[in-house]
Amino acid sequence: MAIVALPMMTLAQEDFTITAKVGKLNAPAKAYLSYRTATGAELDSADVMDGAFKFHGSVTEPSQALVLLAHEGGDIRQMEDPDRVAIYLERGAIKITAADSLVNASIDGGAINKDFATYQKWLDPIQTKMGGLMARYTASSDEQKQDPVFMQGLQAEAMALQEEQKAIDFKYIKDYPASVVSLDVLGPYVESESVAEVIEPAFNGLSAALKNSEKGKAISEQLAIIKRLDIGAVAPEFSQPDTAGNPIALSSLRGKYVLIDFWASWCKPCRQENPNVVAAYRAFKDKNFTVFGVSLDRPGEKEDWIKAIHADGLQDWPHVSELKWWQTDVVQQYALQGIPANFLLDPEGRIIAKNLRGEDLHNKLAELLD
Repeated sequence: MAIVALPMMTLAQEDFTITAKVGKLNAPAKAYLSYRTATGAELDSADVMDGAFKFHGSVTEPSQALVLLAHEGGDIRQMEDPDRVAIYLERGAIKITAADSLVNASIDGGAINKDFATYQKWLDPIQTKMGGLMARYTASSDEQKQDPVFMQGLQAEAMALQEEQKAIDFKYIKDYPASVVSLDVLGPYVESESVAEVIEPAFNGLSAALKNSEKGKAISEQLAIIKRLDIGAVAPEFSQPDTAGNPIALSSLRGKYVLIDFWASWCKPCRQENPNVVAAYRAFKDKNFTVFGVSLDRPGEKEDWIKAIHADGLQDWPHVSELKWWQTDVVQQYALQGIPANFLLDPEGRIIAKNLRGEDLHNKLAELLD
């Protein structure tokens, strides 16, 4: 079997060759190719002669990449806004042509780069509007930037444009179910949109080949985690010791609205948010609401944890911790990427909101309990 598998692995490689011609640039101009692989970020470089440069390599699957050009030379990693163009690394030849800069380049490649060009064309009107919005912000006076009405107006326009782009993105995913571009367009929405109502239907509409690719499998695994924590799902059960060493199970708080509050004594943003949690607790504690504090404090730092509870006035609700830092099981159960983080549960233990902070926490509780 191993003898058969080796040629198959070789065939799976996407060998690409990029040839580019950008005006008549010469040294010290330098070109770069930036992309990611399963093992991390890659940054290749090439000399530029009479505007021409070339890259050759391989990836295990078609991947998005950036071709960058330092017209005056220098380290591209030190440049705030370098000349660049996005392409897809795919099997075969990819040709980049520009009269003066990569921003204005035309791309001639395979099927995936053609799909990508179509997607970019669909987005052009949104990008133009967003550019105009940014230009208005940049041209605004300091007084305007301090004006809440002016800034809220710009923010409202930006959010409307984001909704327009979302509509375009999901239409593209529906119309191009076999394109790698669709998988990449879907990716950023996985964390922000409803899995059951938005993400899963879009993902299920993709081709079997896409869903079975490395990226497809990664999104599938991500969806399984998020579904477990989606709005309406029963929060995963866990039990940890309180400050006296007695175990308290999440399910023991059923019958109340519960804010599971993930924090730690060492976490400065957590400590800054604690007064807000205290205020919410005091405002709604007599209306069937409580907080369940879950600390990610480090091993051997129980005293720091207990001291922070009292210093921040958190002692009126139950607190638990395994004192295992990020190695505690709830990190995986709740897919925690950072703290503070919280989940608001209804009396049946179902998740009804996530990561409520500041006024958002008070507004949601008022909506439910007032």
